Amino acid sequence: FYTYYETYVTFINQAKEWLGEQKRAQGSMLECRKKLSDIRKGMVEEFAEIERKLSEQLKDSGTQNISSDEFLQLKKKLTVATQLINELEKQSKKQVGLHDALLIELNALNELWLEEFNLIKGELDKVGDGGSSLSITSGYKEDKKAFLSFMKEIFKGSGIRESTYQGIADQYVDFAAVFRDFKNAQKFFGSNPQILMDRFMKNLKTLLTYQTPNKFTIMYRGKELQRHSLGQRASALILFVISQKENDVIIIDQPEDDLDNQTIYEDVIKLIREMKPNVQFLFATHNPNIPVLGDAELVHACSFADDKVHVKSGSIDNRQTQQAIIKIMEGGKEAFNRRKEIYQIWKP
Repeated sequence: FYTYYETYVTFINQAKEWLGEQKRAQGSMLECRKKLSDIRKGMVEEFAEIERKLSEQLKDSGTQNISSDEFLQLKKKLTVATQLINELEKQSKKQVGLHDALLIELNALNELWLEEFNLIKGELDKVGDGGSSLSITSGYKEDKKAFLSFMKEIFKGSGIRESTYQGIADQYVDFAAVFRDFKNAQKFFGSNPQILMDRFMKNLKTLLTYQTPNKFTIMYRGKELQRHSLGQRASALILFVISQKENDVIIIDQPEDDLDNQTIYEDVIKLIREMKPNVQFLFATHNPNIPVLGDAELVHACSFADDKVHVKSGSIDNRQTQQAIIKIMEGGKEAFNRRKEIYQIWKP
């Protein structure tokens, strides 16, 4: 019993000590709480004093005053706005990256178009080789009329003036060029540049992949073919057909119907003599310049009588062939000699 009693007494004494320590700690905490409360009160008063002074200074400077609560609300709004700005900056960088990638692809597309153009141009340039009167000029994306027509179709109903269309067509070769210089392109639309933005974005793929046609102009004797007479156009056509070196055989029926003797000699005959080693030419003609000056290898003189066709064949050096040429093509020896005499009289 005494053993348990002593243990109990010891426990009671320890409990009293713990209670005493708890009361002392509680007292210390209450004292600290009072001090903190006094400090907080002092800081509130100090902050209020600072706020009053700041308010007076703002009032003197003409700046609008705000309360601390308003300041906290504005601070929160500023934080949200900052987050939004950061997000917009990320989106902007992403958009710039996509824009740059699109420009790279547009350049690659243009390179393919240019490669195709150069292949065509290389073949067309062969037409004017050797000093021929016929040539074909090539212009990359130079068909402005087609570009202008396509632009009007896309912007139909927008109320855009003709001068605006023309200004864009004169300044840019295609819509990819407009896209690269979009800010300056909008200046053509005056006070309503949003029209360009709206229509362009709506038809972005169609516009950026539109290929302005290349322009190929047939030139004959230094002038556009369409400005020549019908006869001169025929001359150019024959020269074009003859100059195509991909043909092994070329057959032409009565070229003198559309060509004068000067053209036959200066253009056709000279080209024929140059190409004879590689091309077989067959002419049906009444013009003596072609077999004689063209140095024909074989001449067939045809006549029709008594419901029969008679053909005499021989080389240009054959005497009978020469007589047939004089008789049929020159109108006979007398006519030939008469012209010869007249030409001698005309000779300066």
